Amino acid sequence: MMRSASIRLSSIWSFVKGGFGSVSSDSLIPQVQAPILSEQQIHALGDEVSQIVTKPVANPKASEARKQGEQASRYLGSGMEYEESRPYQPGDEVRRINWRLMARTGQAHTKLFQEERQESWTLLLDQRQSMRFGTRHCLKVVQAARAAGFFAWQAQQSGLPVEGIALSEQIRNSATFEGSGTFERFMEFASVACPPMAVTQESRLYDELLVCQQRLQSGDRLIILSDFKDLDDATLQLLAALQDKIMIKAVLVYDPVEKELPSLSGLKLQSLNGEFEVSQLSAQQMKAYQQWSSQYFDHKIQRLNHVGVTVVSLSTVDSLQVLNDQLSVGGVYAGS
Repeated sequence: MMRSASIRLSSIWSFVKGGFGSVSSDSLIPQVQAPILSEQQIHALGDEVSQIVTKPVANPKASEARKQGEQASRYLGSGMEYEESRPYQPGDEVRRINWRLMARTGQAHTKLFQEERQESWTLLLDQRQSMRFGTRHCLKVVQAARAAGFFAWQAQQSGLPVEGIALSEQIRNSATFEGSGTFERFMEFASVACPPMAVTQESRLYDELLVCQQRLQSGDRLIILSDFKDLDDATLQLLAALQDKIMIKAVLVYDPVEKELPSLSGLKLQSLNGEFEVSQLSAQQMKAYQQWSSQYFDHKIQRLNHVGVTVVSLSTVDSLQVLNDQLSVGGVYAGS
């Protein structure tokens, strides 16, 4: 079994040499300091998504019953949302008793409500080192930004506010974007250059999800665009807790080479930490790698699904039509 098969996929790619040719470091400097998407590319993306975006079904964390106005209410005609329950006190209305909770605990509890609030979308963009990899069409971080633009356009068409979080060596948070300029302003935030930095420790997805748990409110929507390189048990438990009150979607971004190595002579792989290199792979080693990577991605998707997170896989060579089609199949827009 090849040695790389025992190492996280996200740590494999530092250099891909030989068949992909060589590039001088001097010529790369302007590229890494450039925006992830240029102004021209953002305009082209807007034209693309305007032709394919499907309006999302109402958030399943809010009621499908609708009252007058644009926002869903959990209780038809009440204009209020359930917030929490507290022990019953004399004088509480009987119709507000939480009968399900009473059946479980044997104690009477009263439902408390808050005024209906507007659903908000948060797009969490992973821009860490493992996302700055790509071999054919674009880097994973670029495809993630494009996919985020898809959702920003969708929210704009639905009249919903959008916030952005960029997870890199440092955390960046956007303002809340709302109205007709949501897409353009969000894409300016998402496209800020993220050149490699000399850091010993990157931000963790888990830490940012902790912040989201405190900040996001019931009925909000969180969309995570990442390769989920640091998905561990603690992160999964936190996602499960978040899933109880908000709607979570995951877009798993990958490069085709991460699933199947190309048959190229002189191919050389080096780990990010430089601890090992793999060169002159045999046919047996390449097959073993392909089997391992298939299990790696399948297992990651299964673990996310297990905690109630819907996952869509998106390759760096896929068009956004592929993303839209996957979201539409099987009622994924409806949160099934």
